Amino acid sequence: MKIQEVCSQCHVTKKAIYYYEKQQLLHVYKNQNGYREFSDEDVQRLKEIMLYRSWSISIADIRYLLDLDIDKKKDYLQQIYTQRQKELSYQQESLKQLYHFIESDNTEDSFSLDDIYQIMSDNIPQPFFDMFYEHFLPYLHIHIRTQKQQNAYDRIIDFWDHFHIKIPWTYRFLMWISKTNQKQLKQVWHDVNVYKNQLMNQEDAYESIKQMVIKNYELQQKWWYRILSYPNRQMKIRLRDSGYYDILIPAMCELSDEYHQYYQQLMDFNQRVCQELHLYYDSKFRLIKK
Repeated sequence: MKIQEVCSQCHVTKKAIYYYEKQQLLHVYKNQNGYREFSDEDVQRLKEIMLYRSWSISIADIRYLLDLDIDKKKDYLQQIYTQRQKELSYQQESLKQLYHFIESDNTEDSFSLDDIYQIMSDNIPQPFFDMFYEHFLPYLHIHIRTQKQQNAYDRIIDFWDHFHIKIPWTYRFLMWISKTNQKQLKQVWHDVNVYKNQLMNQEDAYESIKQMVIKNYELQQKWWYRILSYPNRQMKIRLRDSGYYDILIPAMCELSDEYHQYYQQLMDFNQRVCQELHLYYDSKFRLIKK
């Protein structure tokens, strides 16, 4: 089937199809003249993509959903639905507080986590800011209800207010030679966080991830890979020395129960992988065999 027929049948533009191809959602065969030839499977896949888009599901989530069987698709869609319910609940609560603020004109009890966003954006240069914000954003939709949360929030603000990290030139150089613009980087970091969340909920993904860790360890034995991975490890060392892991992460866990749960799952997962493979990370974030 030609692209014109597909556009007519699916009520979609050529531009949309090209975009889905660019995002690796569609893989349509091209004949020797360069024309696309859509199979029935391609058309069905396109219809599925359009259905997900009509539900405002992100490209990263769609990319993941397309490769799942029907039962796992439903499970993952349920996760998306649950997350949106939480977001809707937060928005409703915010509207109530906004109405209360308008009616009472009392600012003492009003509270906003926008301060964190502002301070982070003031202290972290682009494109690195997106990496941090994309990681923490899902867990900032909360309201301060206890003194413990308030104290944690104060520590977070103080941390970011005094956060001054010199981005290693090797890391900047790596970003430059990659020729990746900020929009693409932001999408990459979003995909990474989506992938982490999928990992926490998909037991059957464990073995494939374990194989990736093994591959990473094997590559680390090669001199050229150690050179390529050095900028990333140097960045992690500077983050550690800034108090990122000792100050910020514990404070985030106290501020947000959901972040605490997520971080604990992540640590448990890492520990499980390392124990099974008899590996550990040394002080320079290198994988070492026990």
